[in-house]
Formats: sequence, structure tokens, C-alpha cells
Amino acid sequence: MLVSIVLFAHIAMVWAKGIDQEAELVASEIVESISLSEAIFLDIRCGEWTPALSQHLKQKLLAQGADIRQTRNSSIFADLDQESQGPSLSEYGLDLARLVQVSMNLSWQTREHKSFFSYRTERMIVHNFEVKQVLLPEYRLISIDSFDHVVPDSPDGSLSAPRLRWFEPLIATTAIASIVFLLWTIE
Repeated sequence: MLVSIVLFAHIAMVWAKGIDQEAELVASEIVESISLSEAIFLDIRCGEWTPALSQHLKQKLLAQGADIRQTRNSSIFADLDQESQGPSLSEYGLDLARLVQVSMNLSWQTREHKSFFSYRTERMIVHNFEVKQVLLPEYRLISIDSFDHVVPDSPDGSLSAPRLRWFEPLIATTAIASIVFLLWTIE
């Protein structure tokens, strides 16, 4: 029982370390698209990636001298489509600010590995990060960027068993029949 608990804890630590390293790579790509001319409010919704991505984004933005502001209410930017009022910028001593919303969607990428007689397919998870930048207080959309990130050795991917192409059994049967015919007729 103790061994299984230790093994589970080790696997969880390796998985968390992998997400942390991947989140750092994604944060580097996202930071390049963010303008630092105004104060920045971050709104990150990326599922299990949220804590690691938020930490790395803040670190990289602060290293570049960005003015990052925290809201008092974490769900204040929950839905910009509704008629909800965001924070009053005067509360923060600002005239203009930039809201950076990061969301993640999952999709699949399929690759085919072909050989002469067979092929196999491999499905890999693609993490699509969408970065919206909104100018406050008008809530005017400034830009939308999208970054695709494929984890190379993802355990979530799947590799199919080798499959024969439909015509290859016919070719193999014809070749074997030809060899048998030649051996039969040669004297």
C-alpha cells in the first residue's frame, strides 16, 4: 500500500513538472505578442495549465518591466459579452489599461507513418492558446492571436496498430503465385 502511494506521488510530480516546463515555453510565445504600453490585467482560463501559465506569464512580463494589475474580484472579467461593468480604472489610478485574456482549447492532430506494405496513424493532442487583448475602459478588441502547442511525447496520444493497404495482399498473392508458376514450369 505504501509503495503504491509513493509511486502515485512520484508520477504526479513528474506530470506536474512536465506541465510546468511546457507552460514556460507557451508563456514565452505569448509574452512576445503583448504590448507593454499600458497597465495589464491578466485573465487566464486554461484548465490544468492555469496556475503554471499564470506564474510564468507574470514572471516574464515583470522581467520586461510590465505594469501588471491585480483585480480585487477574480471573476470580474468573466463574460465581456454581457453588459457587465468591469473595474473602474480610476480605482487603480489609470486612464487606459489592457485586458489580456488567455484561453485554451484542445484539438487532435493526426500523422500517418507510411511504409511500402503498411501504414499506421498517430493522434497527438494540440493545445491551442487564444490570446485576446482588449483596451479598457472602452472594451475595444485590439488583437486576437493564436498559438498551437503540441507536446511531443504526450501520453494522451495514441498510435494505431500497423494496417495493410487494401491492394497489398493482392500484390503479394500475385507475386507468390508467379514464383510458384515459374518454379513449376522450369525443368
